[in-house]
Amino acid sequence: MIRWPSSVSGTSRHEEPTRQSEWLTRHSPVKACLRRRHWESFPLFAVLAHPLQFPPSRFHDEPEEPMSTLTPVLNLCQKAFLLTRESNQVGGMQGDTQTLAKALQTRLNTFLARTDVQKAMGGQWSLVWGPAVFEAQESATSYADNVMYVAASPDQSTYVVAIAGTNMNSDYDKDKEDNSVNTTELWTAAFPSLKPYGVPFGINPWPALSTGTALGVNNLLGMTDTLNTQKSLLDFLRSLSGTGTKTLIFGGHSLGGALAPTLALALFNHEGGPLRTRDWNHVHVLPVAGPTPGNKGLSEFFRKVFPPVGVDVSQPPNAWNQNIWNRLDAVPHAWVVDMLKQIHTLYPTNWEGGQEPSDITKAINGAILASDLGAALPGPYTQLPNIQVPGKLHGDMPITTEAQFFAQVAYQHLNAYEIHFGVDTLLSEDSRSALQKSLKRWWDSLSRMAPRDASRAATGS
Repeated sequence: MIRWPSSVSGTSRHEEPTRQSEWLTRHSPVKACLRRRHWESFPLFAVLAHPLQFPPSRFHDEPEEPMSTLTPVLNLCQKAFLLTRESNQVGGMQGDTQTLAKALQTRLNTFLARTDVQKAMGGQWSLVWGPAVFEAQESATSYADNVMYVAASPDQSTYVVAIAGTNMNSDYDKDKEDNSVNTTELWTAAFPSLKPYGVPFGINPWPALSTGTALGVNNLLGMTDTLNTQKSLLDFLRSLSGTGTKTLIFGGHSLGGALAPTLALALFNHEGGPLRTRDWNHVHVLPVAGPTPGNKGLSEFFRKVFPPVGVDVSQPPNAWNQNIWNRLDAVPHAWVVDMLKQIHTLYPTNWEGGQEPSDITKAINGAILASDLGAALPGPYTQLPNIQVPGKLHGDMPITTEAQFFAQVAYQHLNAYEIHFGVDTLLSEDSRSALQKSLKRWWDSLSRMAPRDASRAATGS
């Protein structure tokens, strides 16, 4: 992901994080990004070629102000978001599942042991399950397709199931999970490893979810923690004692924002799910920036099992069981057709040549066609319960080039949430660098959906 560095010359970001308000006052994020010493760690900008229309950068040989030693103290919602974002740390690594799981375990333990992280998190959280990694075609040169781990608070009263977002190094992730929305699965048959489900009473139409979301959740259900417990996530949760006084949270950003609520619903629904919310003090879901996973029936079913809790998404946010999304973020506009059409006008534009670049048009049209095909039987994609956060444009406006457009998309999907949740000074470099590489590749994959899905529509296949 694009991550605007919050460190300054000669100062460790991990040891001396600054409050976001102080940092934003003194430093333009783009200035930090474009410093010579950081340029090569931001491949999205290298791919986009055009010069970005932002204020001039300050280079590494110029003096910078010292950072504050203050560390933010996070609420539970912020803590859960930070933990979910850290699940992306090995997105850029290659290796078999065991190699990547061990690497992530080491990195997460290092992250959780940091002094500033412990202060922000109220003590040292610990890994209690995983991390576990799934690869569709496992090899020494494969990338992680799905990643999940569970962290526990210092007093073991809170457990966070952290689910990684899209790994754009993985063709399987973006083509099979993210973009497989042109076909759907009925909820009652979506998860073969679990006992058969009944049809939820009073829900119409029957819940259905995209084939890609079903595939991702089945991958998560099939994971085994080979590093610690030797259990699946379901068996681990069943093994915990005293859950009546504990809180369980499922969280994810981007693709993880679609997988987390669907996994929670698969495990805890009242129509055949293997677990019961009443056995816990609280079971919450924190989807952030998630694309829509299914139809109206799925949205209503989720609301029935996980009623919205709280509506406060001011800084810092404090709300559960609702997809928290930035109005200017293109990703949560997928896969509702009317919302996809809004992407054309999300940002003020004055296109060079007077016409929207063809790559943008193809991407949006491809996504719309895929959504329409997926809605043929179960009804249109419908957002889960959600809270929209007012966005704030970043950089010079209007946008005139494709490069500026994609930079804005990336900022709104990645950096805007870090700032809104108040964790921008705490994220690890590994998490940041893995995610910053992803978004442009996902967007590029949308434009390939149009001819593929047009062919499917013509043949009825």
